[in-house]
Amino acid sequence: MNNDTTYAMLVQSEEKGRSIMETAVYALLGLSAILSILQFAQQPDRVPTTLTTQAYEISDTAQRS
Repeated sequence: MNNDTTYAMLVQSEEKGRSIMETAVYALLGLSAILSILQFAQQPDRVPTTLTTQAYEISDTAQRS
C-alpha cells in the first residue's frame, strides 16, 4: 500500500524544465529593473532655464507697473 500524501506526489512530479524557465524569467525581470534604474540615474538634471527666465521677466515687469 502506498501512503504518499498529495503534497508529496506534487513535489515528486514537479517539472524540471519549468523550474529552469522560471529562473530565466526571474533573472531577466531583475536585470531589466536594474538596467532601467541605471538608465534614469545616469541622466543629467536638466532645469529649463527659459521657464525661470520668463517667470522672472513677467514678475519684474509687473512690479514696475
